[in-house]
Amino acid sequence: MNAAGKKSVQQTACSGVRGWKQWGLTAAFVYVLLVLGVDALATLGVSLPFDWSVFQWRFATPWRMLSMTPPDWTLARPVRAFDLYKFTLWFVLPFCICLKRMDWAWFSPRGWKRLDWGLLAVMMVLGGIAVLSIRVFPSLRAAYPGMSYLSPELRRAYAFAHLIWVLAWLPGWEFMHRYFLLRPAHARFPRWGWMLIPLFETLYHLQKPLIEAGGMAVFSIILTTWCVKRRNLLLPFLAHLYIEIMLIICLYWLL
Repeated sequence: MNAAGKKSVQQTACSGVRGWKQWGLTAAFVYVLLVLGVDALATLGVSLPFDWSVFQWRFATPWRMLSMTPPDWTLARPVRAFDLYKFTLWFVLPFCICLKRMDWAWFSPRGWKRLDWGLLAVMMVLGGIAVLSIRVFPSLRAAYPGMSYLSPELRRAYAFAHLIWVLAWLPGWEFMHRYFLLRPAHARFPRWGWMLIPLFETLYHLQKPLIEAGGMAVFSIILTTWCVKRRNLLLPFLAHLYIEIMLIICLYWLL
C-alpha cells in the first residue's frame, strides 16, 4: 500500500474513533438524562400527563401490573424498601452495556497513593460533619426528621430497610455517573467533559434542600476530578456509602 493509501486508512480509522466517542457520549447523555428525569418526576409525585409514580418499581410491581396478588415475600419491609427502578436502570443496564469493554482497574484500590487514602479520610470527616449539621439547618431537619422516638425494635427494622434502599441505588448512582457517563464525556472532551457529572448530580438534587444540592455540587466536583486523574471510582463510592450509613445512624439514633 502506498503512502496515500495508508494515510487514507488512518484518517478513516481516526474518523471512526471520533464517531464512536461522539455517539457513545450522546447515547450515555440521553440515557442518564432520561432515567434521572423519570425518577425525579416519580419522586416528586408529578401526575401530568400521567402518574409518573408508575416508575416507582418494587418487587411486587410485576404482579400488580398484571392485577395479581403479589407473593408474601415481596411485601416484607426490607424487600419493599428495595428500589427496583434505580437498581435496574441506574446499575444493571449500564453495567451490562459496559461489560464487554469494562476497565476493571476503575474498581480497585491497587493504584491508590497515600494521598488518596488521606483524601478519603478527609471526605469521611467532612461527610460526617455534613450529616450532623442536620440539627443546625431547619430545611434539613424538615427533609430528614429524626426517628429516635421509635421503639428500639422499630428503629432497627426501619434502619435496616433504609440500608437496603441505599444499597439498591448507591452502586448505580456512582457507576452510571462516574463510569458510564464520565468515560465517554472525558474521551470526547478531555478538558471539560467531566463537568457533566456535577451538572447532572446537582440538578437532580434540586428537588432537595438547596444547601444539600450545594453540598452535592462541591462533593461531585472534587470526586469527579479525582476519578478523571486516577481513572478510578472506588473513592467516591466509599465516601458516599459512609455518608449514607452516617445518615442512617443519625436519623434513627441521634435525632
